[in-house]
Amino acid sequence: MNNIIITFEDNTKREYRSGVKLNEIIKDVCPDKEIICANFNNSIINLGDTITKSGKLILYDINSSAGSRIYEKGLTFMFRICALEVLGKETKIKIRNSIGKGIFFEIDKEVTEQDIANIKNKMQNKVNKAIPFEKIETTMREALTYFKQIKREDKIKTLFYNKDSYVKLYKFDGIYNYIPGSLPHDTSVLKYFDLTLIPSKGIILRFPSIYDNGKIIKYKHHEQLFNNINEFLEWSKILNISSVGELNDMIVSTTPGELINLSESIQEYRLQSIASKISENRNKIKIILLSGPSSSGKTTSAKKLSMYLKTMGLNPVALSLDDYFLNRQDTPLNENGNPDYESLRAIDTKLFNNQIEKLLKGSKVIAPTFNFITGKKEFNKTLQMKENDIIIIEGLHALSDELLTDIPRNKKFKIYTSPLVYINIDDDNRINLTDIRLIRRIVRDNRTRGYTSSQTLSTWSEVRNGEEKYVFPYQDSADVIFNTFLPYELPVIKVYALPLLYQVQPDDPEYLTALRLINLLDLVLPLPSDDIPSLAIIREFIGKGYFE
Repeated sequence: MNNIIITFEDNTKREYRSGVKLNEIIKDVCPDKEIICANFNNSIINLGDTITKSGKLILYDINSSAGSRIYEKGLTFMFRICALEVLGKETKIKIRNSIGKGIFFEIDKEVTEQDIANIKNKMQNKVNKAIPFEKIETTMREALTYFKQIKREDKIKTLFYNKDSYVKLYKFDGIYNYIPGSLPHDTSVLKYFDLTLIPSKGIILRFPSIYDNGKIIKYKHHEQLFNNINEFLEWSKILNISSVGELNDMIVSTTPGELINLSESIQEYRLQSIASKISENRNKIKIILLSGPSSSGKTTSAKKLSMYLKTMGLNPVALSLDDYFLNRQDTPLNENGNPDYESLRAIDTKLFNNQIEKLLKGSKVIAPTFNFITGKKEFNKTLQMKENDIIIIEGLHALSDELLTDIPRNKKFKIYTSPLVYINIDDDNRINLTDIRLIRRIVRDNRTRGYTSSQTLSTWSEVRNGEEKYVFPYQDSADVIFNTFLPYELPVIKVYALPLLYQVQPDDPEYLTALRLINLLDLVLPLPSDDIPSLAIIREFIGKGYFE
């Protein structure tokens, strides 16, 4: 029998027989680690898979991004089966969104704490039994017939627009399901989970985050965020576009302009309501602080809000925290020795605080504009506040408690922006809002900076680390949350993103992420951008926006 050479992530090599199983290699090199799956030559493989040729092997545990995603998929499948066993097979369970380091499931009946305990017990029993997730391939016709028999209209709508002859399903405990992507080998790895009841709403399934050292942290309910998402879920029900299948139905059954105009009208109504709230308190509010994670549409949101405020008699003075970056040579380094542009320490906070305080006192200041080519601040903008002026500050750290500490809270109005996705693939599979932001960033980086997809993808983990440290901890301090997601944006941005993602080669370290995003975009039909107004937030990413 031929032997093969396996090269590990640290470039060490070991020799094995051809046909060795992944779980055998794991027992050999890291028997104490809980491995979820592995990347072999840029393909995901499971613990029971065999390896017959030499190649590079990267092992993924729950603390890795890829391992965490696969863990989540397996856990949500298992949770759904156990919840139906406890609550009754006629119960409607719909996956909704991530919140509080977990996933919220909407349940159409009242759930008790005893139900929660029973579901957890069933889940633990299935973990103990190491029940396999069996991947099978069947014809599309057979899959559609099966989902019709069990009355899963959400699956039928999604698969209808997939014109492949065959489709991959997973079988678990006698139940078949369509789940894009990979699942764990079996339930034995799904050891860590907890459930939190949201009375009259549903259940939050929690599991370790890659940012919490593999631990399940205590649940903290984000009431405002939860209510904001629920508000838009109601809109999605009114529009009948809560899944990609229904979205595709709307694309083919109406004119492109109708979907775009409906989406824009809902968002404009929300932004106008925020402007009205500020205007009603104009005697108190002097500073508007607008923040959100990367590619959440902060810049366009701030500029559109300024326009609304002008129509209400206020005169916004716009500032960006990015203009207060330290000169590039003074940028602090992160733990890996790279410039830490995500850190608040990269901002000249002393200058920022000083200039804002002077502006509020009526003094004249010369504000900077950061030159991203030279990496230096250029002082070329003279500002002075007048009677009806109000300052709008947008930036990653705008909600931080470490800024403007000497200014009373009642003079500040805080806005948190994020694309809170309220459309899912189907009732079992969610669209990750982080993926929405990543696709936006890929398109914008290529258009405005000439970056390749691979370059943007390679820095994304550092961007995400910065958000976990400097953005998400402050979301609850916001006075309002503004949802920048648009139901039509995936079909539109698909046209721009797919060619960029297909440029990522199979030997590129970012290939698997690019492939995952390609598979997500393949679920929706394309939509032309001609009818998108120049003021739309999506224009910040695809171009031809009014504010450029």
